[in-house]
Amino acid sequence: MQGAPSPAVQPNLGEPISEKARLRQHFRQVRQGLDTGILSQKISAHLARNPYLLEAKTILAYVAFGSEVDLGSLFAALPEKRWGIPRCLPHRQMQWHRYNPEALVRNRFGLLEPAPSSEVLDPDAADLILVPALACDRVGGRLGYGGGYYDRFLQNRLTPKWGIVPQACLLEDPLPQDDWDQRLDGIQTENRFYRTGIP
Repeated sequence: MQGAPSPAVQPNLGEPISEKARLRQHFRQVRQGLDTGILSQKISAHLARNPYLLEAKTILAYVAFGSEVDLGSLFAALPEKRWGIPRCLPHRQMQWHRYNPEALVRNRFGLLEPAPSSEVLDPDAADLILVPALACDRVGGRLGYGGGYYDRFLQNRLTPKWGIVPQACLLEDPLPQDDWDQRLDGIQTENRFYRTGIP
């Protein structure tokens, strides 16, 4: 899940569309032109061999929405992990539950998420967080849908945070970021894993 997708930005007449809104539209189109099935398999295969991920016991991830990278084959390859996926709550908050593919329901945004009765996980016990993104940059900036769910959740968390994104959506130049946007510690594409940081 990418956090809840927000409705399309509807600026007032004469008001310019923000750079982030333009980028969101652009990267949605880029992803629509990709074979996300093949990309998802490649990215999941890389992650399944990553030593840090293999050492992790509890991993917070997501269920893919639309053209997001699907981590379903990663969950299947490493069933011994305690996988957590989020459920959207009011005020743009998320609650984390143990992943159970048979206990998923569609929320009001159309995303699959855990049923409220699913086992709740303490996110503070996580060893790693896999974060979906429309695009990332090499210094750890992330472009999401604009709902702010992940930025709120990631704020002040020291747990390693890795962005999951196709190589076509990884930029050398920094993405526009607001003060509240949270940075990622690494990026996984179908090609390789990138450590991030200010050069």
